[in-house]
Amino acid sequence: MTSARRRAGLLACLAGLAAPAAAQDSAAVRTARITYVTSASAYVNAGRVDGLREGARVDVVRGGAQIGVLKVAFLASHRASCDIVSASVTLAVGDTVRFVPAAVPQDSSLALRRQKSSPPARRAGPRSGLRGRVGVQYFVMRQSDGTGAGVSQPALDLRLAGSPGVSSFNVAVDARARRTYTILADGSTASGGRNRVYQAALSLQAPGSPARLTIGRQISGNLASVGLFDGVMAEVQQPSWSTGVFAGTEPEPLQLGLSSALLEAGIYTQRHSRPGAAARWSLTLGASGSYEDAHANREFGFAQVSYLSRRLSAFVTQELDYYRPWKLLPGMRAVSPTSTFATFQLRVTGTVTLDAGFDNRRNVRLYRDVVNPETAFDDTYRQGTWAGVWVRATPRIRAGVDARSSSAGVAGHADSYTLSLGADRLTRLGLSLRTRTTRYTNPQLSGWLNSVALTFEPGTRLRFQVNGGLRAEHDPAADPAHTAVTWVGADIDVTLARAWYAMLSATRQRGGMDGYDQVYGGVSVRF
Repeated sequence: MTSARRRAGLLACLAGLAAPAAAQDSAAVRTARITYVTSASAYVNAGRVDGLREGARVDVVRGGAQIGVLKVAFLASHRASCDIVSASVTLAVGDTVRFVPAAVPQDSSLALRRQKSSPPARRAGPRSGLRGRVGVQYFVMRQSDGTGAGVSQPALDLRLAGSPGVSSFNVAVDARARRTYTILADGSTASGGRNRVYQAALSLQAPGSPARLTIGRQISGNLASVGLFDGVMAEVQQPSWSTGVFAGTEPEPLQLGLSSALLEAGIYTQRHSRPGAAARWSLTLGASGSYEDAHANREFGFAQVSYLSRRLSAFVTQELDYYRPWKLLPGMRAVSPTSTFATFQLRVTGTVTLDAGFDNRRNVRLYRDVVNPETAFDDTYRQGTWAGVWVRATPRIRAGVDARSSSAGVAGHADSYTLSLGADRLTRLGLSLRTRTTRYTNPQLSGWLNSVALTFEPGTRLRFQVNGGLRAEHDPAADPAHTAVTWVGADIDVTLARAWYAMLSATRQRGGMDGYDQVYGGVSVRF
């Protein structure tokens, strides 16, 4: 089945660090970090005190380029849960979130007088009861080859989080159901259903107690390398450290159904900065093993480091596999580093920022709103090393250049150079511009990738974007030697009243061997 849209997977991730924002003008852009990601939401380490408001949209940035948009759903003082509105590449823990804080009174004495003249507000605390979202979506795609082949897909989703009336208990549910109808080139139709549960867990934690017990399908932020599992986790969380152990089974990989084929267990310990520290950091060490029929499937240790201050932010994760003697092949070592991911960002001055990173992970679970030639390019050349510099010409206009050397993946070695330009809220209609041009070469071919997006956000309830691009390649060994693929699209997101949210997206791609038209729409209600 050919599909231009995938809603697959769940990124393994970790709970991160809160960052106090420096006092600055409300028009200045602030940054935070993604600390936790699921298939439909992302958590960031900024909240109400940092200038975020419910319903606000924030940009996700990596390497200086925008890769996604989040919508703030629930707020705490220095935390926010956001719905993923769009994501052109895989969102990951450590990605930068950029936002303009809500305006605050400039006259502090006026604010103080208002505070004294107003009745005392109730002390903020955790919201009681269940919160969540339920939605319906419909996706349709048709190939442009004249055969009428394509896919249509209705879907439902449900998310729940919170306490079901008892303060010691909390639940977390993320479930999806969809039905896929595939129209083949000969006119016949095939159909199939898929129900997936990404999270269904119950946590027990007495008020004021540092101990927590979680049962069910879960993903631990401190066990990023483990990912999804069905079982039990016991944790102790203190102001400067935490530790935990878990045991369970791995879900069936395709349908995410319950399975007892692989048993797994692990442990972690984390040392982190205390709440309120100017620079936030954490160091997590852990080990995990999975076993099939009493034989080792995989045994590995992992380390994760996170650091965030006003000038420097960094996130590094490293896995170290252990191979038992019967698993060793000639030339293999018993202990070998496997997956590495690292990203660094240094603010040299108020206008100059340096970025660098490394990624050799073999497998990454994807969350996709759309798939187009730009996302296909970024996936193909994901693994490798990159570095770049961004210069902010004005508070709203910035430009950047980066270089990337890819040495793995299906395309083999490749070098690419990207020039990007961004402009935020240039008019009262909230006009923003994103444009990118990339030159890339490998031993077989060379090519150009160009993309542009114009976004209008007149307020917090409406967002409209038009986008498009061109990817052209020259491969002397292919027939034809020159190929070009173009795409155009439009997206609109609307917040209806306070709880209702609607979106509609359309894309047309032409050229190459995979031309298509696709439309995706959905409505959800938050409670």
